[in-house]
Amino acid sequence: MKKISLKKNLPKIIIIAAIVAVVGFVVYALSRPENSVNPINNNRPKVEADATKLDDGNFLGPENAKVTLTEFGDYQCPACGQYHKFLKESILPKYDGRIKFVFLNYPLPQIHDNAQAAAQAAEAAALQGKFWQMHDILYERQKDWENLKDPRSKFESYAKEIGINLDQYKQDFASQKVIDIINNQAALGDAFKLEGTPSFFVNGVQVDTKGGSSSIEQAIEKALSQ
Repeated sequence: MKKISLKKNLPKIIIIAAIVAVVGFVVYALSRPENSVNPINNNRPKVEADATKLDDGNFLGPENAKVTLTEFGDYQCPACGQYHKFLKESILPKYDGRIKFVFLNYPLPQIHDNAQAAAQAAEAAALQGKFWQMHDILYERQKDWENLKDPRSKFESYAKEIGINLDQYKQDFASQKVIDIINNQAALGDAFKLEGTPSFFVNGVQVDTKGGSSSIEQAIEKALSQ
């Protein structure tokens, strides 16, 4: 019997272990929301859990699509960042033209210091027609700003990058209008008693993602077939 040298194969073992760890983290992130810690904010209004309001946000796809997929998200949430990649690369291309995807803000400032500012950056960009460009940058460069003491200058650099008027952006970022948009969306999440982010709804019915991202596809397929 040929003797196998553990020392010789140690580098391969380390590489395989590292790959397994990375894959495991992604699966874990896609199977659980970021837990919210006492999410209800006193600045948010009290609203009813009205499913018709779940499409009242920035959206992609046909406005009157048969199926609406709604996400409540926090830009600083690591799990949301993983789901962003999954949605952008898998769900939205697969169902292009057949579903409406709505994003609603649900920042968790109790655990994410920069989440509120990121939401304001996205909604300020939305007022100049560039919501999705800012939305994508915030998620895809999450590591660049999540631990900054003050991320506003970083967000301003993103605003310049996507080609919006910086003076108008700064004014809108700090405006009550933008803050109200975020608070109203988050209040709806509170009304639905969300346990964390991301949280998804398909045609007004919350999707249980504890089993992983495939739950979203299954809910969409079921809604499309009805």
